[in-house]
Amino acid sequence: MFVVAWGGNQFTPLLTMYRAERGFSELAVNTLLFAYVIGLIPSLLLAHRLAARWGTRTPLVLAVSVSALGSILVAAGSHDPALMFAGRMATGMALGIGMVVGGLALDSLTTTPGRAPRASAMSLTSGFAMGAGAAGALAQWVPAPTTAPFLLHGVLCATGAVVITRSPTNSTVQARPEPLERNRIPPPRAFHLLVIPAAPWIFGALGIAYAVLPPIVAPQLKGFDTAFSGLLCLLSLGLGFVAQRLVGRTARRSGPARRIGLTLFVAGTLAAAVAAATASIWLVVVAASVLGIGYGLTLVGCLRDCERLAPPGRLGTMTGRVYCLGYLGFGLPTAIAWLHSSYAIGTPATLLGVASAAVAANVAGAVILRILSRTGVSRR
Repeated sequence: MFVVAWGGNQFTPLLTMYRAERGFSELAVNTLLFAYVIGLIPSLLLAHRLAARWGTRTPLVLAVSVSALGSILVAAGSHDPALMFAGRMATGMALGIGMVVGGLALDSLTTTPGRAPRASAMSLTSGFAMGAGAAGALAQWVPAPTTAPFLLHGVLCATGAVVITRSPTNSTVQARPEPLERNRIPPPRAFHLLVIPAAPWIFGALGIAYAVLPPIVAPQLKGFDTAFSGLLCLLSLGLGFVAQRLVGRTARRSGPARRIGLTLFVAGTLAAAVAAATASIWLVVVAASVLGIGYGLTLVGCLRDCERLAPPGRLGTMTGRVYCLGYLGFGLPTAIAWLHSSYAIGTPATLLGVASAAVAANVAGAVILRILSRTGVSRR
């Protein structure tokens, strides 16, 4: 999970470099950032079936192999957006398989409630952070900035494949129920009304933190814009990682973590709107920090909700849905760039709209759930 997360996020701090040195537009680089979601979502939906058929080892080896292929394509296509797009899609496919199958493998290795979701979230977050930090540093100070980060990831993938192959663990996963049985045990309404409305803002927070915020202050950084972008990635994800560790030590319930995370997402988005209006470097750093903590808490809270609420055989499906919706949040930078280029809507105004949408969706879900609970409607 760490290795495929590294590959998924190593591209992010390089966005500034591709803008400046390759002449890619803001919309183009954000589309490339979002491209891996196109590969990720189908793999999230199919990964549980792969684990049910072949266990966890084979899909995980496949994930790191495809992730390495994605890095090769992106490095080879640094002047070709179409080839980079294909590489980003491959990276997304690998990440989707790694997240779901890796999470199922962790779940099979522990009997402590809440431990597997937290370990899963922390593995992803540390991979995202280290991948972005290393790529930003290599691109800023090492020759061949469009190649060196991806070569390092290729070495990590090869190492990861060897480790997985030699692992004695190859847990089997309960197959999905047949359609008729599945219709009888749908996810409970709390999943649809509390977890689903929270999911899009998980990675939406990161999209704002290190894709929307860095270009705002890039002209002020005098050649260190790539390193600064990597620093924002490392800062936001590092704080998210710390928040996830603290959740594991202080609380067993998932609800408070999710609610606090969503509150911080809204606060961080509002701070980002002010930063976009003022072009303040320090406010950009503050907003990215708050958004990173919000990401960490919301992710671990939603994963724990899935563990707590999932009927037998549905954990992989519910986790996949959370990740699918969560990764759609990475479309926020593309949407913001498109609104600006097509309709001249400023970034501050768009961010205010994002914060309002998050509040409306989650408050509505909580209110509806409370009304249904009071009226005695079935929990399913």
